[in-house]
Amino acid sequence: MALTIAAMSSLANLAKLAGLLGTKVLAGGDIAGACARFAEKKNREHAKAFAAVPFAQRIVFVPQCLRATGRCRAEEKGAEYVCTRCGGCSVAAIARRAMELGYMGLKILKGGSAVARHVEKLKPKAVLGLACQYEGALGIFECERLGVAVQFVPLLRDGCADTDVEVEAVIRVLEMSAPEPAGKKAKPKR
Repeated sequence: MALTIAAMSSLANLAKLAGLLGTKVLAGGDIAGACARFAEKKNREHAKAFAAVPFAQRIVFVPQCLRATGRCRAEEKGAEYVCTRCGGCSVAAIARRAMELGYMGLKILKGGSAVARHVEKLKPKAVLGLACQYEGALGIFECERLGVAVQFVPLLRDGCADTDVEVEAVIRVLEMSAPEPAGKKAKPKR
């Protein structure tokens, strides 16, 4: 039986996960739990480096499944969607806050495999990724491989369409910044 491209991609991703999480974890079947523990550990490891990166050198990656398919007016452009900030889903609030802070952008990706391509092309110094636990673990792996600080916020529920995320948690990560050095007064926000 011939393997499809999707099946080969899934096998390659499982091999990556086995390397990240260990084959015993994958054999035990608690892949989502193992990915969650991995992501929590990596978020702690990368928090200081992420916070030190200026907003203008950060990017946000969200999965297409976060769009509210019946209401979202995002425009399809190649391997991504462009948020029009229509307010039809939680992506608009996240995009709005990211732009207010001066992030280099927000990309609605059609698949997790696009993470590495976008990081290599756009060269951010930090990435905030939203995804299911499985795709999040793979995204963290890709960012680490490329030397980019990363933070991850998991979706509240998995699925291929109409998923959700805790927007307040995303905003907290968006706003993470390094404390001002002692003796320096922070500039007030306008």
